[in-house]
Amino acid sequence: MKKTFLAFILTVSALAFLSCEDQVNPKADFEEVYVLSCIIRTDTTYQIATISRSYDVNGFDPTTNSADPFIKGAKIKLFYDNKVVEFRDTAIARDADSRYKAPMNIYYTNKFISTSLPVALRIEATLPNGKVLSASSELISIYSVYINSLNVPISSNPLSSKLNFTWGEWMLTPNSKGVYYAPELVIFYTQDKGGVKIKKQKKVPVFYANTTSGLLPIYPQIQAGIKSAAFEMDAINRAMAEISDGEPQKSNYKIDGVVFRLLLMDAGLASYYSLQKTFLDEFSVRVNQPDVTNINGGLGVFGNYTIKQINVEIAREYINSFGYN
Repeated sequence: MKKTFLAFILTVSALAFLSCEDQVNPKADFEEVYVLSCIIRTDTTYQIATISRSYDVNGFDPTTNSADPFIKGAKIKLFYDNKVVEFRDTAIARDADSRYKAPMNIYYTNKFISTSLPVALRIEATLPNGKVLSASSELISIYSVYINSLNVPISSNPLSSKLNFTWGEWMLTPNSKGVYYAPELVIFYTQDKGGVKIKKQKKVPVFYANTTSGLLPIYPQIQAGIKSAAFEMDAINRAMAEISDGEPQKSNYKIDGVVFRLLLMDAGLASYYSLQKTFLDEFSVRVNQPDVTNINGGLGVFGNYTIKQINVEIAREYINSFGYN
């Protein structure tokens, strides 16, 4: 869990920092900009934040910089529900191929406790030089949403051409700013590769669109106010077949299960998520990152999310029809 959070926060920090670098022309007057990144996952006590700064270089290539841009010695606090949670700073080892050789500074807490109702959430970071970075949001409670159980298994003879999921909201106040939803249908499987068993997952599109370049998978979009998601059986069948695409030995694949997963997030994180056009656990660095920030006094991303999920029954005869175990 901690590794997942760390990878996510560091990637978000890097993405925001790349946007910051894009704004710096080393031949113009240099202005130092600070980047605060903190994504709260409300179903765990462990949270991470990072603070970095822009920098100037001789020339036009920002990768020539060798001075660590991550800042230590800041004071970070979370305010919510009449509570104040303080982050502690620590350092972690970098990858061997990093251009920065010293350990990287991050901030963490293991004292975050979620609430049963949505409440105002605020982060404030005071830098060693006295500058303050801040942002506000609304806490997404783990109790805000329930997913209705699904009694229809995935099978070779489905009762409908679509697999439908519905959910409902509770404990949301009239003044709540709303929850943004990102539904996912995920197939978990194991591939036997030369005796080595590798755990993998396959996300299922809602449907495949016919284009001049062939079939294009269309995945669910993040939206507020929705209460359902539907996945075409044709898309599920194609996704199952793609698991072993190009592999003649189908018995090397074992289907471990299927999960319907619902990511719930606030407006700040939803804006970032939508612009990335990807999933929370698959952010990747791109050279044309959009500038996304909701940080007062600097750049960066502050938001919160949680995950609800249910297991989806998949018939053995359906799995066997693809040659899988």
